[in-house]
Amino acid sequence: MKLWRHASGGLTPIILLAGAVALGALLARGSIARRAAAEEATQRQAVATTTATKGKFEIVVECRGKLEAVNSKPVMTEVTGQVVYLVPNGVRVKEGDVIAELDVPRLLRRVRDQRRQYDDAEQTHTNKTRDLEADVKKARIALEQAKAELEQYRAQQAVELAEKRSAKEQDTIELETAKRRFERQEGLAEQGLVPQREVELASTDLKAKEFALERESKDLELAEAQNSSEELDKQAAVTEAESALAQAESKRDAELRSSATTLEIRKSQLDRVEEEFSKSVIRAPADGIVVLEQEGRGGMQQRPLQPGDQVWQGRPIATIPDLSEMRVVVELPQDKARSVKADQLAVITVDAIQGVSFEGEMTEVSQTAGESTIPGTGIPSAERMFPAKVSINDLKGAGLRPGMTANVRIIVEELGEVVSIPLECVFEREDRRLVYVRRGQDFLPLEVELGEQSKGTAVVIKGLEGGEEIALRSVGDERPLAEAPPGPASSSPIVPQGGAQ
Repeated sequence: MKLWRHASGGLTPIILLAGAVALGALLARGSIARRAAAEEATQRQAVATTTATKGKFEIVVECRGKLEAVNSKPVMTEVTGQVVYLVPNGVRVKEGDVIAELDVPRLLRRVRDQRRQYDDAEQTHTNKTRDLEADVKKARIALEQAKAELEQYRAQQAVELAEKRSAKEQDTIELETAKRRFERQEGLAEQGLVPQREVELASTDLKAKEFALERESKDLELAEAQNSSEELDKQAAVTEAESALAQAESKRDAELRSSATTLEIRKSQLDRVEEEFSKSVIRAPADGIVVLEQEGRGGMQQRPLQPGDQVWQGRPIATIPDLSEMRVVVELPQDKARSVKADQLAVITVDAIQGVSFEGEMTEVSQTAGESTIPGTGIPSAERMFPAKVSINDLKGAGLRPGMTANVRIIVEELGEVVSIPLECVFEREDRRLVYVRRGQDFLPLEVELGEQSKGTAVVIKGLEGGEEIALRSVGDERPLAEAPPGPASSSPIVPQGGAQ
């Protein structure tokens, strides 16, 4: 017993010391866990967030383009030659100012030859015209005479037929009167008011009127038939005269065609050599800014027309735009063109004019794609693009000029009261789309269903009501989604109306 007590008294301090060490370790681990939890809570509080927005949502297509005037007056060359003088691109001119001068070869030596050839051709044409026109005039007189005889016969017959038709109409009236008299007498006789003899007299008179009308009708038919036959003869005479006139005119046209063609060629050649010098000076058709045409094709980089270039007759060398009405010409990729339509609103910003935006409207979208070019090279690219035009509603006196580059935001659709969030706060987990919603000091994962998307923002069809604070990065909550505390009640599904992504 004494031995146990001695041993027990020696072990007690050791046991107490071990217990104290264990308790200290336990307390230290708890302190570390609390610090880690506090640090994690602090980190969660420091997470950048955004707010789920509820309101209108615009589905937008963005594209680039260049400004051009809606209406422009072309400056054309009327002769072929080399440019020896040209106003600078973009210079302002007034109507009648010289825009360009061409070095046209001197043609004075050819003018004399062309004048002689033209005079000979003109004399030949004049002589033939005089002789052949006389034949045509004779045939025309014969035709006029035949027509006059036809019209005179028609007038006479019209009077005779009118008299016969009038007699027939009179007999028709008398017949109707006799019919009514007979019916009246017949009715009175049935009532015993008149003798039967009165009915017989009325019947006899009715038959006489019927016979007279029948005779007048046959006379009228016979007269019309005779008139038709004689009129055909007169018409045949007119037709024969018309044929003679047509033959005379055909002969005249055939024989004069060659001389007229020669005369026209000679006149054209003469006019060209006489007018080329006056046309070598090209003047502005209206007040405005000169926009020179671009040179360079077949993969070469384009540049404005310049002195030394060769130009051809009928080719535009510049345009003078009407700066009071401007638009933007853009090219739309295939995936965007399908959602862009005429009358959609647009917002335009011009690179050269900072801090100003312009309201616009889609006015034209091509239904067929064309080849695009690599910017600045003129080399065709593989992408197919759809040309489109956007009008600018109010120029705001900003001094817009053709050729300025611009960015166009086309509003292809506007949804009503919907919830939207940035796509950067949506994360994939377990094949689901999640957002992390703040709940007090914590962020809890919540599944969402997305709808329309535009410019990095998406509509939330299901999962949010709007106003929630959402983390812009994953907060690392690895608990299964089913264990996450439920969020606010999901809003009713919003059926998207389609639009650009």
